[in-house]
Amino acid sequence: MNFMRLITQGPGHAFYNMALDEAISEAVRQKLSPPTLRFYRWDRPSLSLGYFQKVSDIDIDYCNKKGYPVVRRQTGGRAVLHDSELTYSFSAPADSQLFKGSLLDNFTVISNAMILGLELNGIKAKASFSRTRNPGYKNPACFKAVSFGEITVNGRKIIGSAQKRYKDGFLQHGSILLSFNAEELGKALGQNSGNNFSDIGAINDYAPELSYSGLCNTLKKAFEKTMNVKMISNEPAKFEQDLAKKLESNKYSTREWNYRR
Repeated sequence: MNFMRLITQGPGHAFYNMALDEAISEAVRQKLSPPTLRFYRWDRPSLSLGYFQKVSDIDIDYCNKKGYPVVRRQTGGRAVLHDSELTYSFSAPADSQLFKGSLLDNFTVISNAMILGLELNGIKAKASFSRTRNPGYKNPACFKAVSFGEITVNGRKIIGSAQKRYKDGFLQHGSILLSFNAEELGKALGQNSGNNFSDIGAINDYAPELSYSGLCNTLKKAFEKTMNVKMISNEPAKFEQDLAKKLESNKYSTREWNYRR
């Protein structure tokens, strides 16, 4: 049986969360660390932009007024207001036994694990494996567009993911919504009403008693079963933490990175 590392963490700052995802990915791709699944949260509501997204897609003044950090992800996609959610990241090298396929193949493997994790909590979900655009693809909110491998319940998107591919591996991370505040997302995007977000759902709409720790535990079991691996709980290595601090200071907390577009 193969082994993977599982890192489960509490709330962290937006800049550090993105920095640690990149640091772990770098270590995994260099074979300094094993393939890694990381679960984490945010210490305050925070808005992340997709790598190619324009800052003009969001209301910076409103975010500043509310104290919402704005950070640019290294993955694509659109804006996410991270609040009541469990965030995951998954890093693997290019020669990993499970992940030798295309971006879409890798999305499929991870999506199937997510679906099983939800099923273990009594939530019947499905993944979109269509490559065609849907009506939300121009909306600045990530959860308005259902792209390949992303997960819905009763037609409402509850897990949004994005992937960054390198020659020597990939990083995929995404948001699993436990609850959703449509009005607040609308304000952060400079939109007057949350009525446009009726096609976005949340875990607690279907499993009201499900906690963060409960969701982590069932997702761990689902990854182990679908990938036939054993997850070993651990902490980020010292060299990953050191690199994350450098990336936080020199990249993710800088205006040059976050406001580059």
